[in-house]
Formats: sequence, structure tokens, C-alpha cells
Amino acid sequence: MYDSIADSIRRHGFKRLLLAVSGGLDSICLAHYFICNKEAFGIEWLGIAHVHHGLRVGTADRDAAFVEAFARKYNVPFFLKKLDGEALKAAEGSLEENARDARYKALEEIFNETEDPRLRGDDNKDVIVTAHHAGDQAETMYMRLRRGTTLAGLRGIQEFRVLSNSQGDAGLASEAPLEGVMEDRATGCNQGETSPTQDDKSFVFRLSSFVFLYRPFLSVTRQELLAYARENNLEWVEDESNADVNFARNRIRHKMLPRLERECPGATAQLCRIAALADRAYGKVMEACAGLFGTCPCNDTPRTSNPEPRASITLDKKKLRKVLLAHENTDLSEMFRLWLSEKGLRFPIGFFYGPKEPACVKIPHHAVYRRRAIVKIGQSVRICEFGSPEEAEIFVSCGKKNKGL
Repeated sequence: MYDSIADSIRRHGFKRLLLAVSGGLDSICLAHYFICNKEAFGIEWLGIAHVHHGLRVGTADRDAAFVEAFARKYNVPFFLKKLDGEALKAAEGSLEENARDARYKALEEIFNETEDPRLRGDDNKDVIVTAHHAGDQAETMYMRLRRGTTLAGLRGIQEFRVLSNSQGDAGLASEAPLEGVMEDRATGCNQGETSPTQDDKSFVFRLSSFVFLYRPFLSVTRQELLAYARENNLEWVEDESNADVNFARNRIRHKMLPRLERECPGATAQLCRIAALADRAYGKVMEACAGLFGTCPCNDTPRTSNPEPRASITLDKKKLRKVLLAHENTDLSEMFRLWLSEKGLRFPIGFFYGPKEPACVKIPHHAVYRRRAIVKIGQSVRICEFGSPEEAEIFVSCGKKNKGL
């Protein structure tokens, strides 16, 4: 079980790890495992980070103190970040999602702001590590299959992902699939999410401005974690909110998945296998996308515009049309959407359907989705990410009025 984790650490050459530790079973096992194997893995620095959400009275302070004592016991640097619980409760949307996003942001801040010079190097060997395990993967797959998902969503939780770059762009704390970092990420495209293989290191690990998240326990079950904890006489604390079935994930964890497992023994493991299969299939699809749309970048330098986009891709309209016409019996719109999502420019399913164009050409002339916009200008198609939906709307409006932006 743990041999594959050791192989992954050595293969990717991680040297500095910031461990996210809540104090629960999974994160305590994670911290203990890496502390005990630090020298064997060639790890130069380990730190423990704990995020206090400010949502629970009493026990949250207990958890923070427990993790700090654990770090002190093993002589590991400890970092604590306290959040505004009342602000999380008052914010729009799901409290679960708000807390999760705030937690990732807090981890990024610890990662970027700590004064310990050993945490951030210039060789891309540092990473934030979390203890998501096979149970979390199965829960995520169950949630996505219930509500509907794409091939990218079927990949489940990814072993590796990008949280943001050093400028804090993109806000990628969400668990929604962001579908990867393509090899031209190094040229300045926006962020995404990926599962790098050994061959991928050339483009992922040379990007020092990005904050990476690593989840080494995705193939480890809770039963295996319990066995590890007992074998090593580990103690942990239980967050009582994890038993509250008013939260969607807790309801799935404590009611729906156990019922599914009783009716279909092995269903939980099968959900994890589906995620692994989808991840491999997705890689093949993205290879095909790169072969198709990777031939379409525009050689001309795009003209400046007002407002200026935060990220953009400019494609040669003739080349793109040639690709689409060459596959006129196949709808490439979903592949095009996935290809753009791989570059951080995300659009919803079914977005690339232009009703006024031939059936084989389904790229909108002028379209906007939240902060993203598409405009055909002269002989090029420009896809941009802006700082706000209003800027995206202005960009599209200008594109309709002025062909020479």
C-alpha cells in the first residue's frame, strides 16, 4: 500500500512538504508516516499546518492544541491559521464549500507567507500535502454521479492539483474538476489541475510560481489507516461536525454509501476504480485534443484591448475551421471545451454550439460566460479570462462593434 507513495515521492523529487493536519485519523497518520520516512524519502523540510475554522466552540481550540502538541512531540515546525467563522456562516452558498475554499486559501497563505526560508525553494520541490483517502474519493464520485458529470468529473479527486500561482490568480480551491495543466502552461496560460506522470515533470515541476497540492493517500482505505494508527499507537481527535448529516458529504458518508455497500458489496472500491480508469481515458482524450487544437494558435501578437484580460488564447480562425471541417461528422465542441479547460479557461457543457453556423462548426462568434469571453476578430478567435463578469461583457460588446480591437 505505502510502497506506491514512497515511489511517488522519490519519482517527483519532493524535498519540502507542508502537511495539512486537522488532528483526525487520516491527517495524523499522514503526518506520522512522512515524519517517520523523512530521511528515507530524502525530504529536507517538513512543516505541519492547522486551519482553525472558527465554527466550533471549544473543540476547535482543542484540535488546534492537539495538533500543535503532536508537532512539538516530533520537533516539526507548526503553523496555525484562524478563520472568521461568523463570516463563513454569513457568506452566500454552502457552508461546506465556503469552509473548504477558505481552508485551501489559508494553506496557501501559510505556504507563501511563512518566514522559514526552507519552505519555499526555487527548484519546485515543495508542495502542500493533504490526507484525502479512498473514502473521500468514493464520496466525491458518488456526489458527481448523482448530479451528473463529464469525463473530467469522473476522474474524481486528483492526486495532484494546482491551487493558484504566486499572484493568487484563478482561485482554484474548489473540488470541481479543473481538467489539468497542459504542457504550454509554462508560456503563461491560466491554471488548471493535473495528475502529472513522470513524463509530465518537465512542464509541471519547473513552474515555481505555482502552489501545488499533493494527495498521496487516495488509494488508502480508512480500515488501512485504522490499522496503521493502532500499529503505531497513534491518538487522534474526532471533529463532531463530521457526524452532522445535515451536510451533504456527511450524509453520503454515513448513510448513502453504507447502504450502497450493503446492497452492492465492493461498490465503494468500484467507484475508486472508475475514477482511475476515467483518469487514464482522459489523458488519451487530451492527447487527441492537443493533436487537433494544438495546431491552431495564432502566430500574430494579439492587439491590446480595454479591459485587458488576465489570461487569453488566440487561435487562427482558418486553422480552427479547417480542423472542424476535417471532422464534420464528429462534434468536436466538447473536446474543444475540455482543451480550453485544460488551460484554465472553463466553460459549461454544451457551451460551444453556434446556432447560426454549420453543424460542424460550433464555435460562437461572440459569447460570454461569467468572467470568460470569446470574440472572433478578423482572422483570429480570442478566448479570454477577465477579472470580473462586467469586464467580459465589455470585451464582447466591443468585439461586436469594433472588428479591430
